[in-house]
Amino acid sequence: MTSTQDHGTPKPRTTSKQGAKTLSFRLDIQGLRAIAVGAVVLYHFWPNRLPGGFIGVDMFFVISGFLITSHLISKPPTGLRDVAQFWMRRVKRLLPASFLVILLSVLGVWLFAPETLWRDWGLQALAATFYFQNWYLALNKVDYLAEADAPSPFQHFWSLAVEEQFYFVWPVLLGLVIAAAAYLGKSRKKALLAVLGAVFFLGLGYSIYATWSNSGLAYFSTFTRVWEFAAGGLVAALGASVYKAKSDTTSLVGAWAGIAAIGVSLLFFTGEMPFPGYIALIPVLGTALLILSHSTHRYSPNRLLSVRPMQFIGDNSYAIYLWHWPMMVLLPFALENFYWYQKIGVLVLTLLLAVSTQKLVEVRFRKFIDASPKLSAPRFLLAGSLVLTLIAGGFYQYSGVQLDRSTDINRAVAQVTKEVGKSCLGANSLSESCDEPQDDSTSFNSLAPQPVAAKSDKPFLYAEDCFASQETGFSERPVCHYGDGKTQLALVGNSHAGQWMPAVQNMADEHDWSVDTYVVNRCAVMGLPQEFDAQSSTEGCEELGGWVTEQIEEEDYDLVISSNRQSVPIAGYDLEESTAPATEAYEKLLGKWADSGADIAVIRDTPWPGETLDNVPDCVAENPSDPGECSGAADEWIPEDPQADAVEALDNPKVVSLDMNDQLCREDRCYSVVGGLVAYWDHSHLSETYAASLSGTLSQRMKDELDSDELFPAS
Repeated sequence: MTSTQDHGTPKPRTTSKQGAKTLSFRLDIQGLRAIAVGAVVLYHFWPNRLPGGFIGVDMFFVISGFLITSHLISKPPTGLRDVAQFWMRRVKRLLPASFLVILLSVLGVWLFAPETLWRDWGLQALAATFYFQNWYLALNKVDYLAEADAPSPFQHFWSLAVEEQFYFVWPVLLGLVIAAAAYLGKSRKKALLAVLGAVFFLGLGYSIYATWSNSGLAYFSTFTRVWEFAAGGLVAALGASVYKAKSDTTSLVGAWAGIAAIGVSLLFFTGEMPFPGYIALIPVLGTALLILSHSTHRYSPNRLLSVRPMQFIGDNSYAIYLWHWPMMVLLPFALENFYWYQKIGVLVLTLLLAVSTQKLVEVRFRKFIDASPKLSAPRFLLAGSLVLTLIAGGFYQYSGVQLDRSTDINRAVAQVTKEVGKSCLGANSLSESCDEPQDDSTSFNSLAPQPVAAKSDKPFLYAEDCFASQETGFSERPVCHYGDGKTQLALVGNSHAGQWMPAVQNMADEHDWSVDTYVVNRCAVMGLPQEFDAQSSTEGCEELGGWVTEQIEEEDYDLVISSNRQSVPIAGYDLEESTAPATEAYEKLLGKWADSGADIAVIRDTPWPGETLDNVPDCVAENPSDPGECSGAADEWIPEDPQADAVEALDNPKVVSLDMNDQLCREDRCYSVVGGLVAYWDHSHLSETYAASLSGTLSQRMKDELDSDELFPAS
């Protein structure tokens, strides 16, 4: 997910018999563009082959900072008219191709993608149109509960949005600095270096802090990336005499050091690293050093960057970037599988589209705008934005109508009950009470909820913000209270405890309980540090175990219900190795809870479709007549559960374990659609409809295990 843009550098020309290139065109920079876009494309198609390919975005930000700053220094804006002309040049150069890709991607979504994706992707098309995509993703897609959302064909516009925001501000900033320096009689170069240095260090500092505190938001934020543009700007501000073509040993060493930094980043960085933060210094400074060195030594890497294939890819890099991502996202919907040879075909098609777009749209259409007496850049911007707004907005509205038609879940349940009969509805379809027990060949004419509505069929805890969130490093810990019964219950755990709230609420209403929730996103509440991508989250998660124990002891609960999914490894272990230390931690924690006098019921973790499916409602929408395509092998879906294992190790009659997985699985298969009910709203969490349908079974099993007259008084 990165951007690559042709900034309109002129054709190469020579100034000597030796053919040394002038600073007006940098062949090495075109080669850098080729490396950056190639890295990103390879990373997207084969992420395991080039794990650090995502740093291509950082390379482009440095390149853009250098080129735009160089241009603005040579032709500084002296007023709003100059700034407006600068913006309109960017419009003519960049927007025709991006508008075309957005338009055709919306068409592709309509043709290939399931309806469950239309509403969100329609919004993302609008965000891409107005170059707001990075903030849309930062505000909506970095939460743990959104991790199952399929990446949209517009997602790659996030980095283009960052660049456009940079283009919007940078000429104003540099124009003011240059004007102030002239007014005060100060050196323009020193003023620029001072301001750009301040932007670099302040931006880097904020990037490190934001990555530590909320790495998901930091990844997409313009403010955590501005220092990368400033790095390129600093090279430009040093002056052409510093980075002019050089054949000396110093430039040779600098160029190879820059290549080495980029290579190390590509080969050894991984998506699990907190990014951008301080580790982004390696590719950023490597790129800046390579540009600064501009070596023409006979052994310089710039000779490789200048060869014709690299120049060809660099010339077409913007269009390659624009096309490769929607092609990769949309075509798998039309293909049964996405094998390596199909990926090769997609890459070839991407290259053909890119070359055509570069020649016909980026170049020829720009010349048409320049020559047209009617279609000026501002008019094109207005007309193109309006057309895309109407198309993407209409698409969004249409998907909203489809959603509204599907939100009457009670009616949908009644329709399914009428079709399958009460004895085969939901989990009953897996029992002997059903005449035709469910298997992979079972199909349903109706589903409840409809797939488009299933994505929103979440327990009410989500809407009421009753979760401690990774966004705040788990420092904010809301406790929500439901009911006013004398018997007090605590629901404790991560989102796999929260998914049981509809069933727990039904039980509380039946038995006159009151419920307090101590629920957190992703963090397994055990009191051990877990390896989040932000250190603040690791520390905050570790503290939750002790904090919850204090609350349980202070509130004197009668019953604690707990469930956790172990999705984050214990610090110092990988995920598989985390089971043993997690089990030991749970033994201690559950023992402390039991010492408070409460009964403890641990619900074993539910099957995880995410092992083989990206998203359950999307899969069901793609296979409406064959829900068996969305089932999976029990040995793949049913996860390890160290908390449930700890119950067996404790052997304490006040601490029991409840296994509800027979309500989702039969023999060796687990199902996403059970008896006509869509069981999950994403790739991991039970839908509110399905969880509520299990309340009777959960209540009976808890009553049998605990045998408590206080919790379950005899009627």
